[in-house]
Amino acid sequence: MLATMPKTFAEYPRAPHHASAGRNGLPSCFRLAGFSLLEVLIALVILSVGLLGIAAMISTTLKSNDSAYMRTQATALAYNIIDRMRANRTAAENGMYDVAMPASAATGGNPTNCTGATCGSATLAAYDLGQWEYDLATLLPQGRGAVTSTDNSGVTLVTITVLWNDSRAQDSLQKSGAPPAATFSMSVSSAL
Repeated sequence: MLATMPKTFAEYPRAPHHASAGRNGLPSCFRLAGFSLLEVLIALVILSVGLLGIAAMISTTLKSNDSAYMRTQATALAYNIIDRMRANRTAAENGMYDVAMPASAATGGNPTNCTGATCGSATLAAYDLGQWEYDLATLLPQGRGAVTSTDNSGVTLVTITVLWNDSRAQDSLQKSGAPPAATFSMSVSSAL
């Protein structure tokens, strides 16, 4: 005859007092095991501190990435005006592209329009500078630039300086101990 299995814990035989028994007199294999509330709370505190650290790291990375993007834009714009000067070499060699650093970013549109029209060398230089200053103001925060050219034994040397507000990255870098720089300046020198 087959033995029947007990249907409730109460029907299980009680362990003797000298055997390992739980609070209800059940063998230890029937005891429930798990984490205490304190262990769970400690694990949550550790997890939340780790997540806050990750969030701070991502925020710093995004701010630094924004600064790197601005430097990339400034480099592209500096080479843009150099290419325009190479295309209009006569005006560049006569200093028609030379412009001092303005006090603030350009706000108006371009005064001349050379698209689809025949422009002289001086008019094209004015158009190129207006277009470049407009691009500086729209692609960089408070962006502005200067162009200087000098003749060095028959070779025209050009220095492009681009200046913009980099305060967003400044906040991030100050926390890391880097020197603050509210404005960032970049110079590119090239021969035409």
